[in-house]
Amino acid sequence: MIKKIPIYLLIILLTLLTIYVSKLIFFKPFSFNHFLTRQFVFNTLDSPESLTYIGLLEKYGYRSYNGKLSDYSLEKDKDDLKKLRREYKILNSYQDKELSPDELLSKKIAQFQMKNEIEQMTKYPYHAYPLIQMNGLHTRIIEFMTDIHPIKDEKDGEYYLSRLTEIPDVFAQILEKMEKRKESKIFPPTFMVERVIDQIKNIINIPTEENPLITIFTEKLSLIGIEQKKIDLFEEKAKKIITEEIIPSYHLLLMHLHEIKPLANTNHGVWSLPDGDNYYSLRLKIMTTSDYSAETIHNIGLSEVERITNEIKDILEAEGYENIDDVGQVLVKLNESDKFLFKDDQNSRKEIIDIYNNIISEAYDLVPQYFRKLPKSKVIVRPVPTYSEKSAAGGYYRGPSLDGKRPGIFYANLYDIKATPKFGMKTLAFHEAIPGHHFQIALNQENNDLGIYRKYAVNSTAYTEGWALYAEQLAVEIGLAENSYDKIGFLQSDLFRAVRLVVDTGIHHKRWSREKAINYMYKKTGKAMSSIVAEVERYIAWPGQACSYKIGMLKILELRQNARETLGIRFDIRDFHDFILENGEVPLTVLEDNYKEWIKKKS
Repeated sequence: MIKKIPIYLLIILLTLLTIYVSKLIFFKPFSFNHFLTRQFVFNTLDSPESLTYIGLLEKYGYRSYNGKLSDYSLEKDKDDLKKLRREYKILNSYQDKELSPDELLSKKIAQFQMKNEIEQMTKYPYHAYPLIQMNGLHTRIIEFMTDIHPIKDEKDGEYYLSRLTEIPDVFAQILEKMEKRKESKIFPPTFMVERVIDQIKNIINIPTEENPLITIFTEKLSLIGIEQKKIDLFEEKAKKIITEEIIPSYHLLLMHLHEIKPLANTNHGVWSLPDGDNYYSLRLKIMTTSDYSAETIHNIGLSEVERITNEIKDILEAEGYENIDDVGQVLVKLNESDKFLFKDDQNSRKEIIDIYNNIISEAYDLVPQYFRKLPKSKVIVRPVPTYSEKSAAGGYYRGPSLDGKRPGIFYANLYDIKATPKFGMKTLAFHEAIPGHHFQIALNQENNDLGIYRKYAVNSTAYTEGWALYAEQLAVEIGLAENSYDKIGFLQSDLFRAVRLVVDTGIHHKRWSREKAINYMYKKTGKAMSSIVAEVERYIAWPGQACSYKIGMLKILELRQNARETLGIRFDIRDFHDFILENGEVPLTVLEDNYKEWIKKKS
C-alpha cells in the first residue's frame, strides 16, 4: 500500500520547488552553469532566426518560431540593455572561489563579452549602421529566408509566408532607428549610401517570377513532394506578399537613403563620429579581444607587411624573377596573367566550384595526421548569391545546423573572375573550410564537453578568424601547397591580412581617406582592384573587424612556438590543436591564461 505524503511535507516540497524555479527563471540561480544556460536560452528565445538556425527545438515538435522574425524596435533595445545590466550584476555576484575551473573560465568569457556589450549599447547605440553594403539587413534577410528557413512540409511553407509578411515591419523598425541616427547627426559615408541604394534597386528590379524569395521557395517545396496545385497556391500567395508588401517597404528604405545622401559623411573613419576615437578603441578591444592600442596594431601591421613581402620576393627570385623593386606590382601581373585566370563565363564559374570541392577533399585526406578529432558534419561549396556578390567578400562560411541535416557552407564569390586566380584558391578553401572555419565551428558544435553557453553564446572574432588564418599556414606546412605559386598564394593572403592591420587603423585612427587606403592596399597586395575596393569599404563598415584575423593568428603561432620550445621532443601538434579547439571560442586574453595552465600540466 502506497502511503500518502503528509500535507505539510507536500507544502514544503512545493515551496522548495517554487523557490528553485523562480530563482532559475527570474533571479540568481543556485548553479552558475544554470545562470549561463538561462542567459543563452532567453537570448535565443528572443531571436526566432537563431532558433531556426540552431534547429534544436524542432526535434521536440516546437517550431512556431519559424513563422516569426526578430523585434528590432527601439523599445526592444532599451529592454535588452536593462536585462543585460541586471544579468551582468548577477554574473559578478558569483564568487570565484565557489566556481570550478571550467565555470571560472566561463565567467571570464562572460565578463569580457557582457562588459563590452554594455559599454557599446550605453555609449554608442547608433554608431553602427544597420544598412551597410556588407551583409546589411536588407540583403541578409533574403539570404536567411532562402538559405536557412527550412521547408520540410506544408506547415513550413505557411511559416515561410508568415515570415514574409513580417519583413515590412522589420524595415519600419530599422527606419525608426535610422531617423534616430539622423537626429544624432550620425550618417554613413557617401559611398556606403550609394552601394546600398544600388543593392536595393537591384532587389526591387528583379522580376517577381525571378525573385529568389519565390524561386528558391518553390524549388524547396517541389523537393519535398508537395503536389503542384499546392505549390502554385503557395507561389501565388508569396508573389502577392512580395509585390504588395515587401517591395513597397524596400521603396521606403530607398526614399530614406536618398534623403540622407546629401547629408552623408564625407569622412570614412569612425574618428569623425561623436567620441569616435574612444569608440574605435572599444571596437578594437571587442574584435581583437586584446588590449592593443590602435597605434600598436598599426605598427605590428607595418612590420608584418615588410616580413611577408621579403618572403614573397625570395620565392619570386628563386623562380627567375629579377630586379624586383615592387613585389605588389609583380603580384598584380601574376593576378592578371592568363596562366592563372579562368575564362569569364559560366562554365568556368562551375569549374571553380568543382576545384574548390576537390581541394577540400584533398585536405580531408591529410589532416588526420594533425588532428585527433575531425568534424562529423561535412562542408559544401556554393557561389555567393548574385544579388549580393558585387559588394560581398571573396568568400565566407556558414556553419552546419545542430541536427546535422544542413552541412557547413563555403560561399565563393564569383562576381569578378579576376578576383579568383588559380594560385589563390587553395588558401581560401583552407581558410573557409578545411582545416579553417569548418573545423573550428563544426567541432565546437559537436563538442559534448562544452555547455550550451560555451557552444553557442560566445563570440570571439579574433579566435575564429585567427584560427582560420592559422589554418592557411598549417595547410602549407603539411604539404597542401604543391608548388611555389601555391605558397605565393598563401603568402599573398597572409600579406593581405597584415595590410588590413595597417589600413583599418589607418582609416579609423590615422584619418586616412578611402582612396589612400585603396591605393596602399593595391600597391602592397597586388589583389584585383575590385577586391581591394570591396575590402576597404568593408573595413569602413565594420571598424576593427579586419584586425582580428592577423592578431588572432599571431597569438596562436606565439603559443605554438612557446610550446615547441618548452616541451621539446614531447611536443605533439595534435595535442596543441586539441588544446586550441577544446574550449570553444574564447577571447585571446583568456586563451593565453588557459595556455599557461595547459603548458604547466604538459611540462
